[in-house]
Amino acid sequence: MKVPIILISVLLLVMTFSCNDSKVSNSNYDETLDDLEMGVYLGMEQKDFLDHCWDLNQEGKTAHGTIGNMVMYVDSLNYEPKVIINFYPKFENGVISEMPYIYYFHAWAPWNKNELTQEKLYQQVIRYYEKKYDTKLEKQDAPNGKYLHFKQLGPLMVRVYKDIDEMKVNADVRNINYMQKKNG
Repeated sequence: MKVPIILISVLLLVMTFSCNDSKVSNSNYDETLDDLEMGVYLGMEQKDFLDHCWDLNQEGKTAHGTIGNMVMYVDSLNYEPKVIINFYPKFENGVISEMPYIYYFHAWAPWNKNELTQEKLYQQVIRYYEKKYDTKLEKQDAPNGKYLHFKQLGPLMVRVYKDIDEMKVNADVRNINYMQKKNG
């Protein structure tokens, strides 16, 4: 009689430790990885983001983006030559869950596209994220027959990929802990 109880207890214990949810498995996650750019971070509340961007705009650090309804800034510290970065987050449950970015060389034009190539920018964006997250992004085939570079760091995922527009490179950073749970 004691053997089945002990066996059941051991099985329950094993099942408890093997059936972690994402919060438990991410208990050693370094939340500083959620820091994005210029004081913006994953998990930031929407109102705080808008107020912060207003302050950055008033200080002259950002401007209205050149693409859609995005925030824009010029980065000459991490890229050579300088790069325009446009961004605007995706919000779920009132907080930033994902940050899409669009990069292009500030001086790009059709007459210098052979010098300021998408591939050159792509490699610089990959190096930026590898340095930022102290990791190597992995090359992976994409569904469209092309490829992208990505890395999963616990709940955080970083992706870098070429845009269909020859002057742009895209990236996105997301944290599944801030993404809405889908039923089904």
